[in-house]
Amino acid sequence: MQEQKIDRRIRKTKSTLLRCLTELMSKKKINAITVTELTDLADVNRSTFYLYYKDIFDMVEQIETEMIEDFIEAFGKLNNEKNNYTNLLSFYTYIFEYVQNNAGMCNILLVNDIDSSFIEKFKNAIIQTKPPFDESVPKIKIHFLRPFIISGFIGVVQQWLKDGFNVSPKSMAIIILEMTQNIANTYN
Repeated sequence: MQEQKIDRRIRKTKSTLLRCLTELMSKKKINAITVTELTDLADVNRSTFYLYYKDIFDMVEQIETEMIEDFIEAFGKLNNEKNNYTNLLSFYTYIFEYVQNNAGMCNILLVNDIDSSFIEKFKNAIIQTKPPFDESVPKIKIHFLRPFIISGFIGVVQQWLKDGFNVSPKSMAIIILEMTQNIANTYN
């Protein structure tokens, strides 16, 4: 029971720090944010911050890594299932719900990321995964099709963020699924 309480406190503290960092990053560049400013806003002791992170940049890198790992885990589950419409719809719906639930940080990393470092890390992580194409699609076409679909997907997510989630996650999943299937079917 004690261990569960501690885990809950840690999650709550990290969640508060994330919310406050998102708020600060929406107003200023990361290199202008100090640990003191963040911890004061979060009402968290500086020493508590340093239990989890070396500095603000380390915190952002850990957030980025966690987001990419969450996506790769979902992608891995998709690859372990039969590649059909229902499973793909479930995968895309999960991704759009994830973006919506983490809107503040996703907006900063995907829309306002001036140097595009997160987007490049994200693309590279996806490229390293097994593509969800069947064996009938030639490898050379997959080689070029994957970055095309990945960039298009990121562009759709960016537009959805800019539009303020004016379409439900499931509707967005249907839209992206239809677009990617049309593109993939062109190569079969």
